[in-house]
Amino acid sequence: MITDDVPFDELAGSWDEIREEYYDLRNDAYDRTVLDCAARLAEVPGGKSAFVWTIGLLMMAPYVAGAPGDGVVSAARSALEAADGALRDRPCGHETHPYQEHEPEFDEDLGRQLCGLYDSDAAWHENHPREQWLCPRNVAGLARIALDIIEPGSATDVPPRLPVGAQDTIESLSALLHGYPEPGTDIEAEIGIHAEELRSAEPADRPGRLLVVMAVAWYAASDFVRNPAVLDDLISALETTLPHYADARCTHDRHPAPPRSGPNAAALGIKLSSPAGRALHERDRTRTDPLDQLLCPVALTEITNDAMRASVGRREELH
Repeated sequence: MITDDVPFDELAGSWDEIREEYYDLRNDAYDRTVLDCAARLAEVPGGKSAFVWTIGLLMMAPYVAGAPGDGVVSAARSALEAADGALRDRPCGHETHPYQEHEPEFDEDLGRQLCGLYDSDAAWHENHPREQWLCPRNVAGLARIALDIIEPGSATDVPPRLPVGAQDTIESLSALLHGYPEPGTDIEAEIGIHAEELRSAEPADRPGRLLVVMAVAWYAASDFVRNPAVLDDLISALETTLPHYADARCTHDRHPAPPRSGPNAAALGIKLSSPAGRALHERDRTRTDPLDQLLCPVALTEITNDAMRASVGRREELH
């Protein structure tokens, strides 16, 4: 028995629970489940049952990307890399595979789809035939998606997705900037986190982090923030940023204006703060402005100065 007498739907359900509760860090039961799945895949990375354990690890990958117990990440990565290596070059006659269009929102269907793949007599009404899902090259592609979730940027031929937790950050910021922070939110600490993210950002991520701080600065300049130290933190981060654009020059006729809505500006900033987010932006170019104009150093200098003026003005009001 592939599941040691555990009904297959229960096994898939246990993986789906971990997918949904991925933020439950260092859960010993979850760790054991991941390690068991990884061990089974490592035993037969190119076998007929590889699709089961690969999809299982894909479902649990957001949890693995967090802070699981010792050895969990390495075991999952090793098993997935072995499956990818064993399966990706197998011959097939398919022009396309499901993994090539597997977006993050489709993860919630994996448990149901896995049960349908395991039971060949089950009804199948999915976007691709069952044999394409079971194709070794598709299973290898799903393994690479899981690897890319665990280690963002490790696979370049899979649909880009935001790093684990980025969407949660967008939603938390949206609630805060709409004036209705999520229960338990420490507003001052939240603002401080984003100021520090800007200070310590890598060059490619800095423009996105600047957009987030711009949105947060608008909020901090309102009556919602009354602690001058919060404004000092934002001003310090912005002062640290300005020298990076001191020699900014460009030949653009225009620069796209950043979103006027604080929540929208913050969401765009979080998206542009990671390579995958920037890839998503570029993929949607028909509906978005080119990155070289949106993130032009001249435009970023203007954004920094505007955020600085708002923050300094509010600090002076509070002193």
